[in-house]
Amino acid sequence: MMGQTMSVQAIWAPGQALIEQANVTAFARQAIRRWDLEFNTYPDFYAWSVDHPEQFWDSVWDFCGVIASNKGARVLVGGERMPGARWFPEARLNFAENMLRRRDAADAFVFWDETGFRRRIYQPGECAESPRAIRRCSGKLSLRVKDQS
Repeated sequence: MMGQTMSVQAIWAPGQALIEQANVTAFARQAIRRWDLEFNTYPDFYAWSVDHPEQFWDSVWDFCGVIASNKGARVLVGGERMPGARWFPEARLNFAENMLRRRDAADAFVFWDETGFRRRIYQPGECAESPRAIRRCSGKLSLRVKDQS
């Protein structure tokens, strides 16, 4: 089999209508406008996200509407150390406030591991029902008050 190349075909690809409706499409368009980028393809957008992580993650913060008392001026500190980099080190936010702003049936916490194992933990409505549920939700993620990790 030496000298032969394998062609890889996608099992599935979204149609144009799904692409147009996708959140990642809306996010990419917003970031491209914000940073006045000169491209309009997903591979170029992906490359930009890797080459400009501060701009990318600052855009994610804004697109997702993160609620915080302080966003801070710095997005990334120690980006050359992965792991070990610190994201939004000056930010101060209330995790529960961000999680509980939605009251729908979408998953609030989902665990995915490298093998593709997925487990639904809680929905926002479930977590909003009681402080005890919030503690269970955050406890499953090992979150602590003033968590800096």
